[in-house]
Amino acid sequence: MSTSVDPILTEPETQSTRRQRRLPVVVSLCSAWLFLVLITAIGADLIAPYGYAEQSLLNRLKPPAFLGGDPAYILGTDGLGRDVFSRLLYALRTSVLIAFCGTLIGSVIGTMLGFLAAHFRGWVDEVVMLLVDFQASMPFLIIALAILAFFGNSFELFLIVVGFYGWEVYARLTRGLVLQANAQGYAFAVRTLGVHPFRIYVRHVLPNILSVLVVQVTLNFPELILLETSLSFLGLGVQPPETSLGLMLGEGRNYIATAWWMAIPAGVVIFLTTLSVSLLGDWLRDRLDPTLRDAD
Repeated sequence: MSTSVDPILTEPETQSTRRQRRLPVVVSLCSAWLFLVLITAIGADLIAPYGYAEQSLLNRLKPPAFLGGDPAYILGTDGLGRDVFSRLLYALRTSVLIAFCGTLIGSVIGTMLGFLAAHFRGWVDEVVMLLVDFQASMPFLIIALAILAFFGNSFELFLIVVGFYGWEVYARLTRGLVLQANAQGYAFAVRTLGVHPFRIYVRHVLPNILSVLVVQVTLNFPELILLETSLSFLGLGVQPPETSLGLMLGEGRNYIATAWWMAIPAGVVIFLTTLSVSLLGDWLRDRLDPTLRDAD
């Protein structure tokens, strides 16, 4: 006995499935740019034609090759004769590394504190939320400036300071999600079987809230790039002879009228990278949020 499928019912389902699988053009472009950033950051040593600190005073302030400059310097040179293109590649790697490590530190600390507050409740919850409110009420840039100015600006300390940015958002978000999960049936059912709370949180609760945390990571990452840029621009971040996107902006601000190529490329890379991560984060939020996904 043969069965037939109604084409009227299957055609809309096929079109809907294809729409869900097809990436928007903007998301594809953002993903391509971020992939290029990642490859550049990993392979900067192989791609860069010169060292980031290699100087040639005879070739200082050379314009880019497309403006009639020396073809050996694609984006020109800075005030010390260093190749801007090479420094841009190394600066991108430094800024991405700082933002990645800072995001990892902040997300881990905030998520752990959120789990602790939701599990123990009582005075532990009050202390954690007090710290969260204190952190949220203070401008983090002022705190970072004070710490770096008082204790010095070593790279390790700078990385730790940047890592504490945004942890309160993860703590508040995780606390609320864990409390919501504890009130649902699946966590209660596993708890009645005598499973250890740590195993419940790691094996059952965390996978269910991970999508929300991933979206928050994509929102926090560009903020850390901008924070590193601001601190380095003010001279309290990455220090010479090292390089970063913010440091390149700071070094090029005095030459913006005569040698704009020292600062503009770094600014363009910062803009495109932060914009790409933000747009990709918005798209992930729409895809991972069931309420928004069902509304499409």
